[in-house]
Amino acid sequence: MIKSSIILFVVCFLIYLPYSRVPDYVDSETAPATIVAQGDAVAALYTEFGKPYVLKLDKQLYANKIGQQTEVIYELSHPEKAAINQIWGYWLIGKELAWSFGIFAALLGVAYATTHKPHPDALAEQLNYKQENKTKYQ
Repeated sequence: MIKSSIILFVVCFLIYLPYSRVPDYVDSETAPATIVAQGDAVAALYTEFGKPYVLKLDKQLYANKIGQQTEVIYELSHPEKAAINQIWGYWLIGKELAWSFGIFAALLGVAYATTHKPHPDALAEQLNYKQENKTKYQ
């Protein structure tokens, strides 16, 4: 039961990922961006149809990556809504993973408790059950 539950959870989670990202992975475009320092802030600069856009980044995470190239994913209808296309931060989000695995563990615990520890009355009923004799065509 546990192995099949884990496989089902992972498959559902992987199907859910591309359609739940913001900006949406399926309907978005990617562009190369350069990480630059703008005063006290760190940002990624990218262009869409010749117009430059700026994506503000976390200063602590990207301060040592200034001058490097990265890939930005953005919506065509709103190029200003963008995100860095990376595993941690776009595809996998800590809070989302914690909630997903927490809910999975809780539901798995409920399933395990209901199937492996039956109520004593239910167990007694199953032990006392006797199948009736039936005719051939009944």
